[in-house]
Amino acid sequence: MSRSPTSRAAAAALLASLACCLLGCGAGRPEPAPGLPNLVLVTADDLGWLDVASYGNPDLETPHIDRLAREGLRFTRAFVTASSCSSSRATLVTGQYPHTNGVTGLTHRHLGANLSPLRETLADHLRATGYRTALIGKWHVASLVPTSLYGYDERLSSWIDPWIRDIRPALDFIERNRERPFYLEVNTMQTHRQDDGRFSFDPAFPVDPAGIRIPAYLALPDWPEIRAELARFYSQTMAMDAMIGELLAALDRLDLAENTIVVFVSDNGPPFPGSKMTLYDRGIAVPLIVRWPARLPAGEVRHAMVSTLDLLPTLLEAIGLAIPARVEGRSFLALLARGAADRHRDAIFAEMTHHVESIPTRAVRTERFKYIRNYSDASIDLDQLSDQEWAHRLCERPEQPWKRPRPHEELYDLTADPHEQHDLVDDPAHRATLDALRSRLDAHMAETHDPLLGAPFVREHPGSQS
Repeated sequence: MSRSPTSRAAAAALLASLACCLLGCGAGRPEPAPGLPNLVLVTADDLGWLDVASYGNPDLETPHIDRLAREGLRFTRAFVTASSCSSSRATLVTGQYPHTNGVTGLTHRHLGANLSPLRETLADHLRATGYRTALIGKWHVASLVPTSLYGYDERLSSWIDPWIRDIRPALDFIERNRERPFYLEVNTMQTHRQDDGRFSFDPAFPVDPAGIRIPAYLALPDWPEIRAELARFYSQTMAMDAMIGELLAALDRLDLAENTIVVFVSDNGPPFPGSKMTLYDRGIAVPLIVRWPARLPAGEVRHAMVSTLDLLPTLLEAIGLAIPARVEGRSFLALLARGAADRHRDAIFAEMTHHVESIPTRAVRTERFKYIRNYSDASIDLDQLSDQEWAHRLCERPEQPWKRPRPHEELYDLTADPHEQHDLVDDPAHRATLDALRSRLDAHMAETHDPLLGAPFVREHPGSQS
């Protein structure tokens, strides 16, 4: 059987990466076209859409992220495809849904879900154009395969330790490549819980738990334990912001800021019960800021719905590269123009298959409604919070059902109920909406060859009634 053009191109990309490893990453690299912009992609870990000052949070200071927002474009309705690190990050680098690229769970827990080197990444595309490419920090898309097989010339931090302990290697990479276009991926982890499931205060960024409020969008009670957790989370957010400040200062010092695209985005919502691992907005909505002083207006806001699925094709189009047919995202480059029409997608699709445990779930979100289809009634667990007493006590509250069976379907009116607290799936007044969204999700799953299409609802929760 002959190979398809797609598989041939993927095999060629893999062979090129292998040659890069064996012969040195500069071997055979084309000369980049003049004037190409540099690209710095900064990803936060477990940071929600309202967890920084420029998105309206008054309880912490993030001056460097705020600077990006003042000097670039800030998106208020950006969504990830999955509320879990590996699946979301794989979408960022491939422009494909998790069930397409195969990263359907945490890659260190589900080795079969590691991204294949045959899948082309953003770094692959850029390296083939002549860019120098590097990664620092977390790489959770393939646990055991060298990053050089995914388009990265350099890994600037340890593959064993995903935390960025020192940003200076990234600053050095920028300086070494100041004369040619570069791609730098900075994957921070300050806002991720430590291995023991807790946050610690960064000594340079104290936050008084008594002086903060629980944001309404988290849908959590105002308990001292939760405020203390949130204060430490904010402290680490500010530490991350300081690191971003060092990157921006380096671009300024080297006179590179004008023609460097800087993107700031998160991989999923915050690590609190009912957010991360869910397909509610507090799980899939993330901050997204794009700055490119040479080409884009400053200080504008876009309310159009965009998906992080769309980021790769947008960046490829911005630097003049063709978007491969296998990319499932849609470029929103037109949205970045001054005074652009504030429209892109009329629906967002999101999914979960695994985090640590199985969470088979799919969702469609329109301007007004969210429809969630659960393929199992297994509860969403507490993840790293499982040994914290307050988290289990929280789950005893009737409005916090994280240890109870999940229903087959959920429906929310996001205009009347933005925090998704009132399930309308059994409301006869919304039957037509429910039917329409069921059909829309089915059509999306069929179009993208989602293996869960048509799967039955399985009762797996120990407390289920058969």
